[in-house]
Order: sequence, then C-alpha cells, then structure tokens
Amino acid sequence: MRKMVLGIAALAITVFGSIPVAANTTSGRTDLSLYVANDPVYTVTVPETVQLSATENTQVPITASDVKDIPEGQKISVTLDHGNGTFGRLYLEGTNEETGKEYLMTLDVKGTDGEFKSGALEKQIKGMELASFTKDGTMNYELRPVALDYPGSTNDNLTIQKGVHYSGYVTYGIGLKDIAK
Repeated sequence: MRKMVLGIAALAITVFGSIPVAANTTSGRTDLSLYVANDPVYTVTVPETVQLSATENTQVPITASDVKDIPEGQKISVTLDHGNGTFGRLYLEGTNEETGKEYLMTLDVKGTDGEFKSGALEKQIKGMELASFTKDGTMNYELRPVALDYPGSTNDNLTIQKGVHYSGYVTYGIGLKDIAK
C-alpha cells in the first residue's frame, strides 16, 4: 500500500509539479525564489558632424557599446526623432555668399527597412529606425541629397549649388523596442 501511495505521489509530481501532503504527514516543503533582472545598460554613439557627398550616398555610422542585460525579445532602437525641416523632414539650407540667394536641399534617408525616404506623406522619416542592436556593434544608415535623383534639373532646389555651404541637423531617439516577429 505504501509503495502505491509513493507511486501516486511520484506521478502527481511528474504530472502536476507539486507534492501532495497526506493528512497524517507532519511537515512539507516549498522552495521559493525571487529574481529581478538587471537594468539594461548600453552606450550609443552618433557622429557629431558628417560631411555629405555631393555625388553619392553618405554612410553615417551609429555604434552601440557596453551592451548588457537587454531583455529577451527587445533591441536598442535608434530612430530619426526629427530633422531641421518642416514636419520633421531633413533639409540642408544654405545661402550663396555672393548673391545672398537662399537654397534648400531635401535629404533622402535610408534606415533599417532598406528604402530611401524623404519625409513626405507615405515616405515619412520622422520616427524611422536608422539602426538597431542587441549586442555591441556598428550600423550605418545612409543620407543623400535628393538632387542625386534629378540629374540635369534646372530647379535651384533640385541642384546642388556650387559655392553654397549647406547645413542642417538630425535629432535621434534612442531606447528599447520590441523585436518585430
């Protein structure tokens, strides 16, 4: 009879993961545990300045280092928070010092989705992911003046003007994000 009770108890442990305590037993045991994961730690470095090419795409490096304790199913996501243009677009602005004429050049941006976007309607760049990491590493996103899409254009803002120093900026968003399945 005792072997049968022990056999049933072993079966209950296997099937239900708990130990039945008979009414005539004077003690029982439950193992307890508690674990709180460490907070994620990482450093993301973006370049302070980038000199864009007038003839080809420019690679912009973003580096993640000291990456530790990233929760399972999450990644460090670096996004384009906004550019200096209207509605978060990314523009380069410049003035010809000799004539005083102002110019505006829109930039195309290619992030982790692999498609160049300029910020208009369905090609929205605000919030687009530029790089992502689950461990230490470097990823590049790409920038290019839209003028490269319009060779031979006579539109002043679709042609890179000689003698004009263009400038602009990009602000990044950096944080943890769920990895899409």
